[in-house]
Amino acid sequence: MKNLILLGFLILGISSVSNAFETKENTQGQQFSASVYTWTGTISEVWDLAGNWSPASVPLSTDDIIIPVGTINHPAHLRDKVIICRNATIQPCTDKSIIATGLGFTFSGGETVIDGNLTINANATLVISSACALTINGNLTIIPGGNMIIESGGSLITNGDVSGTASIKREISVWSRWHFLSCPVRSQNILNGEFAPLLANFSSTPSTCFDFYKFNSACDPLHWINLRNTDLSVNTNDFGQPPHFDVKRGYLVAYNGCLPLAKIFTGTPNTGDQTYTLTVGLPSCNWDLLGNPFPSAFKWNEVLNKSNLATGYYYVWNENKDGGPGYEAFLDDSHCTGGVNGNIPAMQGFFVKVGVSGSTITVLNSARIHDGNYWLKNAKDSSPNKLKLTFSNSLNFDDTYVMFESKGSIGIDWYDAEKIFSMDDKIPQIYTLVDNDQKTLFNEMPYINGPATIPIGILAPENGNYSIKVSGIESFNPLSGLTLEDLKMNTSQDMVLNPVYRFTASGNEDAKRFLLHFAGPISIADQKEIAPIKIYSVSKTVYISCASGMHNGQVNVTNCLGQQILTKNLDNQLLNQVQLNVAEGYYIVKLQTDVTVKTAKVYIK
Repeated sequence: MKNLILLGFLILGISSVSNAFETKENTQGQQFSASVYTWTGTISEVWDLAGNWSPASVPLSTDDIIIPVGTINHPAHLRDKVIICRNATIQPCTDKSIIATGLGFTFSGGETVIDGNLTINANATLVISSACALTINGNLTIIPGGNMIIESGGSLITNGDVSGTASIKREISVWSRWHFLSCPVRSQNILNGEFAPLLANFSSTPSTCFDFYKFNSACDPLHWINLRNTDLSVNTNDFGQPPHFDVKRGYLVAYNGCLPLAKIFTGTPNTGDQTYTLTVGLPSCNWDLLGNPFPSAFKWNEVLNKSNLATGYYYVWNENKDGGPGYEAFLDDSHCTGGVNGNIPAMQGFFVKVGVSGSTITVLNSARIHDGNYWLKNAKDSSPNKLKLTFSNSLNFDDTYVMFESKGSIGIDWYDAEKIFSMDDKIPQIYTLVDNDQKTLFNEMPYINGPATIPIGILAPENGNYSIKVSGIESFNPLSGLTLEDLKMNTSQDMVLNPVYRFTASGNEDAKRFLLHFAGPISIADQKEIAPIKIYSVSKTVYISCASGMHNGQVNVTNCLGQQILTKNLDNQLLNQVQLNVAEGYYIVKLQTDVTVKTAKVYIK
């Protein structure tokens, strides 16, 4: 079902059936009559057939509905139907359910909103399937014997009180790769045979079967604390007796097929405002691994008291990162890498860099959001004056970013993201250096009037052939020059004319082999637009529109390698058309006028 908006109470598993007409009160306390329709399924499974209802009429949005147990036909096609009603009573279906598994009722697509309370009675089950989102604005009560199941990829937001036990699943691949995991329920046991072996066979389970770690914020003597002691017994000193998840904390896990693919959190779903206490140990180790405590995503932009952090970014591990496994970082929509969108997924652990130990940050319940990002999803980035440097070999690659903006500074500041090297030593690594020795993933700089030089460091996984590619040049005002200097080879290359530099490297870190020289000045035109500008394409024609005209507009078109395709002055009219007789693919269109610069990516067929 794509949307099911229930304006009253949704109760599963009650045995009584209401009369055909009942007296109701609206929100102002006024009396009115509401029709109550009971599903019979006498004829078929079709919802919109009057003969399947008693009385024989299809219910409207102002009516109440009852779907009882034991009907001849169950309305199985609800999964792609929009149903709007006042109140719904849905009894458990044991003969033929919507998902044909003997369960009671299933939300199976899109977003569903229950504006009142939801009670799941004994012997009833409600399922939120993958890619489905359920919001309950009232209270959620799960009676003992009843069950709510949230399948892996499903999402639940609760805005009232929550009681009872739910089962929340998260499938984790058996690639024996790393994942940051957090817990969405209270008091979850770790030794449940899914997250880690049961206590009875914990020590006898092969060490290659799983890994389970918590982060040591003291970093003394190690950064990670293992669930297994050196003698393979359970580490109850650090994980508790019995070992259990700490809500709002992240964990590092990996599995190799010995345990079930689906991990099930069982308990009361967390809800309400959540406050994190930030902890660090040594001054040189000011990181903390936190976790999303909700069975839904939440918006990083709405986290309170982020001034207690050393930098505004959060960092996540992404096994599916472009180029190979590594860390992604997000501050806002402009200051982010390519694999995060600012909504931290359910059951996702994430790093922050702490500014003040013992201080707090807070996630309000109102910051929660349904986001179909199964662990992570790609973000959109159209920020101007943002340069990406890609270091690659024939198999994998890594990126680092340089951005020029008015709020940045030359040294380390809030807008710089520190570089965290990949846990996979087969992935090439690249970074910029700030303040001589601080390795950065995202380096923001202020606009400059003269030349500027940024040191570049690399870590090659082995001896071999590599390249550094510069992209994003088209988003800048015309650069006077951009040069990459290789100090080891004593060579320089113009990266505007040739944005890919090829070289050989040995398998060790070289922190200052390269220098990136900006000739300057670097600035951006006044962003105040006379009217909104739209750039789009149809077939081989690019359309550029502005309600106030172009005002000395010039359009520049480049391909994704930065090679210039076309430069043209535009007429001062509301709509300009530019014909491109080029091969099918994506192209960058940059418009510059007296008052603004606007860049867009278009697809030419």
